[in-house]
Amino acid sequence: MHFAFTHEFDISLDALELGVLSPHLAEKLAARLSNGFAITTKQHSLDGDVHTRVLSFQANVKLPAFARGVVTREMCAWDEKTTFNLRTHRGEWVVDPNVKPEWKRFFRASGTYALEALEGGRTRRTVEGDLELAVPVVKKVAERMIIGEIKKTFEAEAETLRDLATLV
Repeated sequence: MHFAFTHEFDISLDALELGVLSPHLAEKLAARLSNGFAITTKQHSLDGDVHTRVLSFQANVKLPAFARGVVTREMCAWDEKTTFNLRTHRGEWVVDPNVKPEWKRFFRASGTYALEALEGGRTRRTVEGDLELAVPVVKKVAERMIIGEIKKTFEAEAETLRDLATLV
């Protein structure tokens, strides 16, 4: 299932990009999401023009009745690795779920992350991705639920970036 989220900011691309690169993004985002997620930074590095960040997420969400006997707390954890090129203002992200290796084939999520300068010193952020949950029967319902959570996270990240960019 494909998804795309776009946010426009009354912030210059350079200032917004500093927010994207901030080593404090995870802690600020976790505070904004409060009891929905625990988020920690596993990797934060800059090598030339390439920024690599790995955030570890632990969801604290109430599972729907159909999933309670099957989905464990550990299965609601994942790492999101983002590689962002400062020269092109674009990056790629991929999710690595915290499940048994043989179960990883049932879930895939990856996409792109782009910043674009707009007129008047504004910036557009576009996050696109593809999510595939290879689980029969509940596939569509579960994918929609997961994308809903992804949207909430990127909405919260947009607000967090606004906060971080105003600190610059």
